[in-house]
Amino acid sequence: MKKLNQSYFEFFFFRYGIIVVFVQIVSISLYIYLKEEDLVYLAIPAILCVLFLLFICSSEYRMLRKNLPPANVFLTDNSLIINEVSYSSEQIEEISYMSVRNTLNKFPDYFYEIKTIDGVYFYFLDKRMNWKGESPTMKLLIANPLFSSKTKEKGQSSEGFSAFHKQDKL
Repeated sequence: MKKLNQSYFEFFFFRYGIIVVFVQIVSISLYIYLKEEDLVYLAIPAILCVLFLLFICSSEYRMLRKNLPPANVFLTDNSLIINEVSYSSEQIEEISYMSVRNTLNKFPDYFYEIKTIDGVYFYFLDKRMNWKGESPTMKLLIANPLFSSKTKEKGQSSEGFSAFHKQDKL
């Protein structure tokens, strides 16, 4: 059984954690270069970075949670386990891979949309791309003979979260 979606913490850390690490490296370098002895010059940027990370991650998490109910998806040999419910390949109509560029973000987010035969949609965040720019989740789905014919890639959407189907939370 392989987990297909990444956690929201991992998603936000790789998106904004790099900024925090860069600011920390610059502040430590300036602290050493200017030969400061007061630790306040190290503590203030660290506190501001943590506050920035908490604020931006929590606001984006609320926006994602409001617009896109997250699904927890696992791939087994003959089924997908979505939110602890097993769906056989016959119950899955389509698995679509799409990139969505939100109006607030410069970079696209990569999502999967799973449509079941009874018309229910599930969405989950794709894992980080590998060094070749390939989706590890897409590779797993295409390698599985039951789901390879149901997996397709949609074009990039600039409509933000309105590209997703609205549904009641299950």
